Amino acid sequence: MASESVQIETAPTLSVAGKNVSPEPSRGQILWLVVFCYSFYLLVLSLFSNYWEVVGPFGDNQPYAQISSAIRHWDFSQLHPKLFWGLPYAMAVLSKATGASDLKSLLFISMVSSFIAIFIAYRLWGGWVAGFFAVASREWMERSLLGGAEPLFLACIFGAFVAARKERWLLASLLASLATIVRPMGIFALLGIGIALLVKRDFRRFIAAVLIGATIGLLYILPLLLYLGNPLANVKGYDQADWNGGMPLTIPLVAIVKDAMAGRATKLNLARTGLWIVVILVSAAVILGKKSLREYLRMFPVEGAFFAFYLFLLFTYNSYWARAEFPRFAIPIVPFVILGLLPWIPKDRRLLWAFGLLSAALSAVETVGFVRSIEIMRSAL
Repeated sequence: MASESVQIETAPTLSVAGKNVSPEPSRGQILWLVVFCYSFYLLVLSLFSNYWEVVGPFGDNQPYAQISSAIRHWDFSQLHPKLFWGLPYAMAVLSKATGASDLKSLLFISMVSSFIAIFIAYRLWGGWVAGFFAVASREWMERSLLGGAEPLFLACIFGAFVAARKERWLLASLLASLATIVRPMGIFALLGIGIALLVKRDFRRFIAAVLIGATIGLLYILPLLLYLGNPLANVKGYDQADWNGGMPLTIPLVAIVKDAMAGRATKLNLARTGLWIVVILVSAAVILGKKSLREYLRMFPVEGAFFAFYLFLLFTYNSYWARAEFPRFAIPIVPFVILGLLPWIPKDRRLLWAFGLLSAALSAVETVGFVRSIEIMRSAL
């Protein structure tokens, strides 16, 4: 299968005097967009807070650093096993090789993986999708620049998509398996690979793909079994801390609505997460209703399966965080969302740049907190 980006029918580009003003952005233009917008995010963030003071306690950085340190010293006696260890393994290797701290290794991996994921997105879906994907989500910018598992996860998943399009099934299986030990939702890409190979009746490669996944999985759970006494010790951590009633799935939207009605969130937070939910539902409806997009999902079954399974999980996840963290959980399907809405997005690079810079500034302020940012500005004046 060719690896060129998907060509989906879209609305005409904006024009002046009958002439198109913005052909699809090139790789170089996407690179400059990402560099400038991400630098602008860091600049705005630095006006309101110290970068390292934000990075230290941000997200799961501290638990990831603790796991990485435990791996480097091979001492798990004081470790709470929640979180998947694919990223900490990469951090431990980089830290051991360079002498960098676990936190700096995390930041380096997150930033480099983010650029890799964006440019693989360019190869898969073209410049408009890659450009808007890079700047549309505050959570993506945060995980790219402050640390998180999502950039490494998506670099592996998108790499698996490219390999599958080229019918390099064993490489696709390896990348999807590595993605799964970073974030468990990588299993959806593995399922897509298995489905595609079974439909093709390519049983030899199907067995090989299963063996690759099983080998990666066995190597991953072996230390958990030997040193923590449970091959699913980190999954058990989610059971105790995140899942309502110990069940990972529930009826669609139940956990989201329950949290929204609990009254714990601000109106601004509810509006923001609500907007993300509506946008993704609308985009999913467009994808399922538009013939060319349905054909795309059939043409590339690994991507189609990943999108379908992930979308189902997103709305049935039975967690206290199902609504509050919805925009972060949604990151892996943001390119699909943009692809679905692309016919209605003006194809103007000036708009993309303006949107990107505005998104970077607002995202930085949101990272610090709107109230705190206003207080800092008032004290400065």
